Amino acid sequence: MLLKRLIPLYIGAIVGPIGGHGIITLIPVLAHTWNIPFSTAALSITIYMIPYILIQVVSGSIAQVWNVRKALTMGFATYAVGAVLSGLAWNFEAFVVFRVIQGMGAAFLTPLIMALIGDLVPTQHLGKAMGGLGLAYTAGMTMGPFISGVVEVYFGWQAFLFLLAFLAVITAFLFWIWSADMEIPRDSGLSISYIFPLIRQAFFYPGVRSLSFAAFALFIAFIGVMTFTADYMKTVQGLSSDRVGFLLSMTGISGLVVSPLAGYLGDRFGRRTIFLSGMAIVLASFVMMVWMHFEYATYALLFLLYGTGTATAWTSLNTMAVELSPAQRNSVTSLYNSVKFTGYALSPLILSIFYINGSLRAVLAACIVATVISCLLQIRSRVK
Repeated sequence: MLLKRLIPLYIGAIVGPIGGHGIITLIPVLAHTWNIPFSTAALSITIYMIPYILIQVVSGSIAQVWNVRKALTMGFATYAVGAVLSGLAWNFEAFVVFRVIQGMGAAFLTPLIMALIGDLVPTQHLGKAMGGLGLAYTAGMTMGPFISGVVEVYFGWQAFLFLLAFLAVITAFLFWIWSADMEIPRDSGLSISYIFPLIRQAFFYPGVRSLSFAAFALFIAFIGVMTFTADYMKTVQGLSSDRVGFLLSMTGISGLVVSPLAGYLGDRFGRRTIFLSGMAIVLASFVMMVWMHFEYATYALLFLLYGTGTATAWTSLNTMAVELSPAQRNSVTSLYNSVKFTGYALSPLILSIFYINGSLRAVLAACIVATVISCLLQIRSRVK
């Protein structure tokens, strides 16, 4: 019965990353379709991330005051509407507006799904359940660009957005039916005016800020090494896009295997122990990237190692965030994810300062610093 209730949550966890990462493949197509510069078309990513990050600050508290089941269903519905409208967009300006709507819906999916898993799964098995969630996120991130590319080639770029809407509607339906008798903790009797006090309480709850900024720093390193290694391989090494994509996919391949295992080990040996073990693997992979001369086969193995470390660390860190405050779980996971994904959005901007004349080693050194800061912040949170 528990697995039956987790299935729509895991499917829902895949939908968001597929939409967020799948659009990357379509950027050149959008630029060609509307005869706009590539840099302008790339704003479709930024414009999706802005509401996704900002609304996550309040989405968990809205669910806690209103109704978690209705709030998550509304999130799926809003995401689906935004996807359909984006597919029907008549120009890029309309497309951008509709991507905002899609991002608003996605802002309810990530934190509420995390919180619901925390509500449904006993503490002694929560790591394994969060490992499954990590597998779902990784699958969505890994498959998104591939699925969008295939769909665009055979059916057009609009079909990919319609597919996202279909997946969101089906998932919402499954969740609504299967959660009919689900006992979901909520604060009954609270008015809408209590949303911001809930956010404030979550923000000042011990450990929330430290864990959130630990995730922020880890995302700086995670996205930074992916982004600038891709550019280095393309512009400095002159590698083809398929070879670049294959190397970067190593992180996703290892994550699919490692995330469930990391969750199991976290249940058995403690979240912090497994988190720091994963971060040690990340640091080791960074150091070897700095030290070793670039060779494609070597870097492929290092990215496989790097993906093993990040999947281990993310599974443990996300589980700690979910466990932190059961009474304020929705508000806490919302704040945590908002801060975490801000690191995703800012990483290329921050690390571009170090990427001068294709200096990948300087970026890697900055990623090492960000990883160490993430470890220190987690330790400071005193969450084990």
